[in-house]
Amino acid sequence: MSQSLWYPSVDDVLEIHEDILAEYADTSPGVQNEGDIQFALDYIEQGHFGSVPETIHEKAFHLCRLLVANHPFVDGNKRTALNTTVVFYFLNGYEFDYDEEIREILKRLGTNEADVDEDTVVEYLQTHTKEIDLEEAIARWRNDLVEYGLDRLSDEPRDPND
Repeated sequence: MSQSLWYPSVDDVLEIHEDILAEYADTSPGVQNEGDIQFALDYIEQGHFGSVPETIHEKAFHLCRLLVANHPFVDGNKRTALNTTVVFYFLNGYEFDYDEEIREILKRLGTNEADVDEDTVVEYLQTHTKEIDLEEAIARWRNDLVEYGLDRLSDEPRDPND
C-alpha cells in the first residue's frame, strides 16, 4: 500500500474499551491479555509469518477478527473491535457506515472464526465504506461538539442554521 496509514496503539484500543465500559454499565471490566491486542495491531501493520494484509479493508477485517476472536477483554470484545475499526477507518479517511449485518459477522468471529469467509467480509467492508475528506470531517465534528457544548450551557436549544 503506497499511502501511509494511521494505526491504533494498544493505549488507543484500551481507551476505546474504557469508553465502552463507561457507556454500558453492565459490561464487566478487565483485560485478559494485552499481548493479544498488541498482536492484532502488529499483524495489521507488519504481518506475521510472511502474511501481510495489503488493503485498508483487509487490515480492517483482521483488526476486527483478531480483537474479537482472541478475546483480549473480559467483556465488550465485539463492541471494542467494532469501535476500533470505525476509528481506524475514520483516521485513514474513510467512513464506515455499517448495518446490522456487522453484528452477525462479529458474533461468528467470536464463536467460530473458521466459519467466516475473509473475502466476503472484506467485500462487505468495501461496500460499507466511503472515502471522506478527513480535515473536513474533523472540522464538522469539532463544530458539532461546540454546538453541543453551547446547547448544554443554555436553557434554550440553538438553531443549527445560525
